[in-house]
Amino acid sequence: MLTADDEAFKRVVPTRFQARCELCGFTLDTRAEGVHQWTAGWVMQRAGGGGHGISLPKRENRWAHPHCIDQATRGRSQQRGLF
Repeated sequence: MLTADDEAFKRVVPTRFQARCELCGFTLDTRAEGVHQWTAGWVMQRAGGGGHGISLPKRENRWAHPHCIDQATRGRSQQRGLF
């Protein structure tokens, strides 16, 4: 069942820019600032360690809100309350 907020979101954001957040499941706008996209690919390792500035990423259709990524990096992605 869609809420009023969901209905408004779907009217404002074109379908091609809508995606589900991988972490919370809510709809997001893939054009929004700070939205994260899952990428994987090849990166050449430097002699002194670390990755080279030139990489060949493979972008996947997996997205997440910035605050969901922030919570996940802090280990609180499964927290549902303040306790």
